[in-house]
Amino acid sequence: MSSSMQPWSFVPHQHQGSAAETAPDAHIRSPRNHNGTFKAGGITTFMGAPYCVPEREAIRAAGAKICFLGVPWDQGQIVRAGTSQGPAGLREASTQYFPYMFEYDVDLLTFFRVVDCGDVPIVPGNNDRSHEYIYQYVSECLHGGAQVILCGGDHSVPIPSARALSDFHKNGKIGYIHIDCHLDSAPDWCGIDNTNCSGPSRALELPNCDRSNIAHMGSRNGLNPKDWMDFFVDNDVRVIPMYEVAERGYEACTREIFDIAWKGTDGIYCSWDTDSLDASCMPGTTAAEPFGIKGREAIQVARIAGTYGADIFEISELAPLFDISQMSIKLACCLAYHYLGSRAKTLREQGKEP
Repeated sequence: MSSSMQPWSFVPHQHQGSAAETAPDAHIRSPRNHNGTFKAGGITTFMGAPYCVPEREAIRAAGAKICFLGVPWDQGQIVRAGTSQGPAGLREASTQYFPYMFEYDVDLLTFFRVVDCGDVPIVPGNNDRSHEYIYQYVSECLHGGAQVILCGGDHSVPIPSARALSDFHKNGKIGYIHIDCHLDSAPDWCGIDNTNCSGPSRALELPNCDRSNIAHMGSRNGLNPKDWMDFFVDNDVRVIPMYEVAERGYEACTREIFDIAWKGTDGIYCSWDTDSLDASCMPGTTAAEPFGIKGREAIQVARIAGTYGADIFEISELAPLFDISQMSIKLACCLAYHYLGSRAKTLREQGKEP
């Protein structure tokens, strides 16, 4: 059997040989043969999941319902670089957790048959070619029957990724959610269309993404030029700035943006920039800012997001370089875990399979 057609299989903690944990539930219980998750993590994949080549046939054969895909790309960045380390940082943080989430009583790994499809290859200095690779790899995951946990990488990542989702649902409509400290709605940046500050602008250009299904939450402070806000006002796109989130509450605002994105659509893209979180709990991002979403509230947002679901759940701008404490990568990892845990609980309550 070719490597591209291997079915989903999991050796707990990625260990082989005489020290392998062979019990089927060894990955969710205290290990018997070695130190497991914390000291001998083995090959570093997201959640310790098996690696799967990013080809639709292999993903389909594995029965995977969640693909983790890294995008170590930061050359669409207009502020400080460092997000190319984001996927590796998030994978590293996941070695410090079991895939069992007691809050939801679910083993995420086996419930979703998670696979790690590695990183999208990037071409230094060539944003267009790198974006085309992102489009291709995300498309393969979607056509393989899986939803995607996507880790950037700078915030130009959703431009090709949303295009992949748009084409996947070419006979229907998609919604687009943008959670960010910045509005990121520049028509262009010095004549360049595909930068980390143009995601919503490019999303609105997609043929099946209507302005009535685009929503933004979390913007604040001075790195938001007037023409960015003009984009949202001129196109009548819902913006919930951070001061409104603080006044109305996280649950009401989060449910509003997901209701907007899912209204009459066949799938949605959720783009979550880590600089939407407060600098006190997320220093490891490219443009850390005060007056943001705190850690506890960020988990709340992720849990609510899980009740709705998304075809692509993207975490971007994670830059471990700027956080020697590692609290940023752990918080980003927890956002993905709680999103998946909440999603699993919701599906079980609805009597549905992932």
